Amino acid sequence: MNNSETTVQYDLEISTAQDDAVRFRRKSIFETSSDFEAPSPVSCDSGSLTASDDEIDHLAEKPHLAYIPPPDGGYGWVVVVCCFMLEFFAEGPTSAFGVFQDYYVNEKFQGRVSNATISLIGVLNSSCMAILGVVSGKLCERFGYRIVPLCGVFMLSLGYFLASFASEPWHLLLTQGVLCGVGAALTFLPAAVIPSQWFERRRGLATGTVNLGIGVGGIAWTQFNHLLIKRISVAWVLRLTSIIVLALCTVSLLLIKTFQSTPVQQRPNLRSLRNRNLLTFMAASFFTGISSLVPFFYLPGYAKDIGISSSGGALITSIANVASLTGRLAATVFSDYCGPVVILLGAYVLTSSSILLIWTATHNFSGTMAFGIVFGLGYGAIFTQTSAFVAKFFGVDALPVFVGLYYTVSGFGYLFGPPIAGVLLEKTRSWGSPYIGLKLYCGVPMVIALIAIVAVKVNMRKSAA
Repeated sequence: MNNSETTVQYDLEISTAQDDAVRFRRKSIFETSSDFEAPSPVSCDSGSLTASDDEIDHLAEKPHLAYIPPPDGGYGWVVVVCCFMLEFFAEGPTSAFGVFQDYYVNEKFQGRVSNATISLIGVLNSSCMAILGVVSGKLCERFGYRIVPLCGVFMLSLGYFLASFASEPWHLLLTQGVLCGVGAALTFLPAAVIPSQWFERRRGLATGTVNLGIGVGGIAWTQFNHLLIKRISVAWVLRLTSIIVLALCTVSLLLIKTFQSTPVQQRPNLRSLRNRNLLTFMAASFFTGISSLVPFFYLPGYAKDIGISSSGGALITSIANVASLTGRLAATVFSDYCGPVVILLGAYVLTSSSILLIWTATHNFSGTMAFGIVFGLGYGAIFTQTSAFVAKFFGVDALPVFVGLYYTVSGFGYLFGPPIAGVLLEKTRSWGSPYIGLKLYCGVPMVIALIAIVAVKVNMRKSAA
């Protein structure tokens, strides 16, 4: 069959590369002309990236058709910067919620609410963002990677703006908790998925760089909130956050484009959900969700309870976020050499040992600072490897669904984490050692997650043997 006949029958343009690989692209649903350009990046609003069954069957009959290698650079770096900004504004503020929690409990609602109640605000934010990951992925596949995140940015901005007028704790639960969480869920997925479409050899570097946005955001938002709450009130801090998020996230989304490496993107094989390594990895994500937010939520209050000033507590939280940033950088550099499982194993060793060996044994500024540094290093490394892990073992086409599934499972862990930690804090104050019940509750699930990652590593080694 010659090239012209192939173009007519399959609506594909085929060109031969130097290595005789064939390059092609499925016609966009927005194109009406039969003549269209060779494969190129498509904008985020180009519709569904999922092919029909008939299209997939046609492609299966054409094994000689090769896929287009990602450029590993070029406009992909613009996409990486824009996705970095989305992570900065969608997830960064969550790492800094401890400053808000300390203010709400000890000043705004002093004597009216407990730590457990206020922690629900941050938990609902994180849980909504995570649990709705699968929903966000399917919506992006159906309506495109621009329309859905733009709706998320609007909801995120609106949530912060409405929270500035809150006069009761339940107002904050609905606005800063639920509304901001849903908005973040719709916003962050492109940042987790699209960079992997543009990179192959440098995929670990690209996705790791994007994930630095969370660490940098945690540092910046912690200091931003701490300094301005005292100077201009928490209400105006929330309003400024609303304006900044709306403006900068919108600009970033308008610049993001997807890159389609295959003629059509096939649906992920849901039978992969039965894969033992995937199930074990998801179990690790659940237990990680239980533990990961507790230190960031309770460090400012813990510091105050052991005699450290509020500024000292904010400093420890900021240093923990700096360490998280360092951990993300290190994981980004070594991921393409060591592999995501090895990076995850080392990260879980750091987080679990920092909680059970350092935090439980120290009750002063230097010890708490040491805990914040070691925990931050491990915590930062953990969350840089999700996309790389899925892309490596399940393919780029699986990213929207499986990355969303990962965040959904960890989101259920978030629901159990800080609220139960707050209850344990109140119930175990008489045990003598400060926050000992909370520390153990934070550390044990992280050890279970470490064991799960070890099991994944062992299974992979047996399979390779």
